[in-house]
Amino acid sequence: MGTLYEQLSLRERVEIDIGRRKGLSMQAIGQMLGRSASTISRELGRNGSPTRHWRGSYDGERADGLAARRRRWDARHKLARQPALAITVRDYLAMGWSPEIIAGRLARQHGCTIISPESI
Repeated sequence: MGTLYEQLSLRERVEIDIGRRKGLSMQAIGQMLGRSASTISRELGRNGSPTRHWRGSYDGERADGLAARRRRWDARHKLARQPALAITVRDYLAMGWSPEIIAGRLARQHGCTIISPESI
């Protein structure tokens, strides 16, 4: 049997934040929380990088919100999430176009990748 893994709690994320601000290593923070250093490293990598909307470093409360949002994310197939795109793809397929041609045409029309041939 594998080991049981529990999600990091808000309290643990705040402790990671405090530990980083104190200059503690990932190993020290992991020992303090009873977690491995790799768990701390993954957490900081996922939730500690600046983005277009966030210029700061790791913040425990923000990280907890990001993790909650990822858990709620609708991971269904892109065509199931976007009915208008599904109709467009279906119409092109009905005309005999290949997924590669459809993806290329949509990318050219929109100026960026809309869907990959594998998703079609």
